[in-house]
Amino acid sequence: MIEGLTRRERQFIERENLVLETARGFIREKGFLSLTMAELAEAVEYSVGTLYTHFETKEDLLVAMAVQTISQRAILFEQVQQARLKSRDRIYGILIVRLVLAESAPETFDIERLAASPSVWKRATKKRYQEMVAAEQRCSLIVANIIEDAISEGDLDTEHVSIADMIFGLWSLTIGFHRLTLSFDDLAKVGVSNIERAVKINYRLLLDSYDWLPLHDWDHEAVEEEFRQQILIL
Repeated sequence: MIEGLTRRERQFIERENLVLETARGFIREKGFLSLTMAELAEAVEYSVGTLYTHFETKEDLLVAMAVQTISQRAILFEQVQQARLKSRDRIYGILIVRLVLAESAPETFDIERLAASPSVWKRATKKRYQEMVAAEQRCSLIVANIIEDAISEGDLDTEHVSIADMIFGLWSLTIGFHRLTLSFDDLAKVGVSNIERAVKINYRLLLDSYDWLPLHDWDHEAVEEEFRQQILIL
């Protein structure tokens, strides 16, 4: 029970969460373009008009789902940030979060990809769009905090690259991984036989290019196992 809310407010939130979860299932099975508000209303046993009291458009619904998925990612990022490990281990843990989510809930990245399109978020409410931006900013701040930890601990020197540029580089690599995964059924046909292996290698090379210590005797496989077994609880 959510403290401090009236029964009507709790029912509104519960109904909205039901709609979002049901819509997520539709997208997982059929894709966003096949989703209709009429079909969704029938599935949750509410009228279409009731759905529109929660979401002004289908695009507003999609952005609301993106807020959920990005917020869930931020929670996992925070688990990584709080781990009692070296900064390089923790920044690598950010990648592992992405990989775990891609394995366990691949539709989340399709939702985020579509919601980030101007043709979608411009048709959502301003409030939903601002919530989505705030959730992504939360993720970026966590990464920035890990980078700042690395600097203060002497593992990283940002003389030649700014924190903002590092966030952009790491983010671009992981976003590119998801875009490629969603874009091709068989990546081997475009020259990538193992995309997960490729993204891990390039992520580590990017960290090396920043001279992010430790550069040698760093067991990235053990780090990945640590996060998968001890930190990331989905």
